[in-house]
Amino acid sequence: MALTTSPICIWFDLDDTLITTTKSLTAAVKASKAFIETDYPEFSERDIANNSMDVWLTELGPDTPGFANLPQMSLNAFRSHIANGTLSRMGIQTIDTVRLMECSALAEESAWSCFPGVHTLLEGLHQQGTTLGVISNGPTALQHRKLSLSGLTRYFTHVLLDSEVGVSKPDSKIFEAAETLMPNYRHVMIGNDPDADINGAIRAKWTAFWFTPGWDGETKPTEVGYIPIQHHSEILGYLTKG
Repeated sequence: MALTTSPICIWFDLDDTLITTTKSLTAAVKASKAFIETDYPEFSERDIANNSMDVWLTELGPDTPGFANLPQMSLNAFRSHIANGTLSRMGIQTIDTVRLMECSALAEESAWSCFPGVHTLLEGLHQQGTTLGVISNGPTALQHRKLSLSGLTRYFTHVLLDSEVGVSKPDSKIFEAAETLMPNYRHVMIGNDPDADINGAIRAKWTAFWFTPGWDGETKPTEVGYIPIQHHSEILGYLTKG
């Protein structure tokens, strides 16, 4: 079934669908560990990762008061909040937080890269006149920084972020918000997360492509009807076949 029986809007997840985010977060944690280990060798990379994620989820995640502040929060303010909260949870008071942030951010951003075939796919879709968007869970400033440094911003008509809508994928409201932006369009979701991206899209009655190389877990989507793909080049095949 060709997807070109339009009009069509294709929405992409960002993290580990377009950009190798897991790799970059690992690099940031390793850099943080290297920075503090001289004075605090007892803390492992796992300690840093777990405490950082806990700060994010419990203070800035969905259903927290800080969640509503993410659209206006600068990237520096976001990173400072995470760094200070992480150090506080670990009982560290003598580390230069600014230098830690700089070290971690440099490692993270240096490790951002697009999956093979992403630029080719987006350029092909863009030249065809296909409307493209991003639906992502994540801080506004951080997600736009990823898009900018990866050279992806120019491809997308819409960037729809969870904190701006007030809910995160797979909540139906974020998919409804996308439909409101592009009414009377057929909507397609391409993502790596089996629940947030794929289950959410299928429940919204969208076509859903599950990018499996971006998912390292054992779980699969519970909804049926999605299309698993191994490479972004497969998308163009589905768009053109009859």
